[in-house]
Amino acid sequence: MSRTPDDNVPETCESEHRHRDSRVLVAKPRPLTPALTVYRILPQKQLRMVGPWCFLDHFGPVATADYQQFDVAPHPHIGLQTITWLFSGQLVHQDSLGYEQPLRSGELNLMTSGEGISHAEIADAQLSDPLHGLQLWSALPPLHERTEPRFDHYRQVPQFTIGDCTATLLVGEYRQQGQHYQSPALTFHPSLALIISTARATATDLHLQTEFEYCIYVCRGRLDCADATVREHEVIQLGANRSELSIELSADTTLLVLGGEAFELPVKMWWNFVSSDLERVKQAQRDWNDGHPRFGEVAHYQGERLLAPEYPQ
Repeated sequence: MSRTPDDNVPETCESEHRHRDSRVLVAKPRPLTPALTVYRILPQKQLRMVGPWCFLDHFGPVATADYQQFDVAPHPHIGLQTITWLFSGQLVHQDSLGYEQPLRSGELNLMTSGEGISHAEIADAQLSDPLHGLQLWSALPPLHERTEPRFDHYRQVPQFTIGDCTATLLVGEYRQQGQHYQSPALTFHPSLALIISTARATATDLHLQTEFEYCIYVCRGRLDCADATVREHEVIQLGANRSELSIELSADTTLLVLGGEAFELPVKMWWNFVSSDLERVKQAQRDWNDGHPRFGEVAHYQGERLLAPEYPQ
């Protein structure tokens, strides 16, 4: 999805390299369309980045009648991977590489922008469930920032149990009690995106990597961990240097666990562009508005593309 033209403040996203520090922060509601408000978890003033994760939006649930005209026009990206996951609902991804891919609950869309790509997201023609999901951005390391763009669709990702909870591994790997689970999703930096859900109140332990920094976002329900209570649309920053974390979940709770090795260098994020080099961000804005071929064309989209706002002086 695209950030709105109001999201035009340049931001520096960097890892905090915290050691076992924890704090609870509230996601910020942002209107994306007249019928769709998203909750912005990353970045925010007190939490800019977790591993490579520099952006996280939680959207919905939105009734089918309110998103049947859902339409995010073609817009560009550089220097990142976008990951879209739906709890329910249907969307269609269209991009400048020629892909037109429906996305359903339980499937994963991953787009690697690299040097430049453009895409649109629209409502599927066959709607039956509310639109509810997550979009994450993972910054590409400097060595891979200008990689060739690509699109990958995964019909399924690993699902397993952690105690009485169901775990869904979107990105990365997870180890427990001699078991090793690996997501097929393409990555360029050590990272983790793991959804945990439970229908009943329960307690369990998460196995963590000490070199990763982590946060946990509560999509629904309530979480108690690290001497804190975290409620719906709140996130707890956990820092690094943890090998295990005890968690308690209320009934009907869904969590997103994000982690990864800290980025050595901060990244610049402005509108839909991410790079370790601010000049690349500014050049991308000019190239997109000038129709540069690096971003291609979303051929099957019916309508006008979004123009990038002017970079602030």
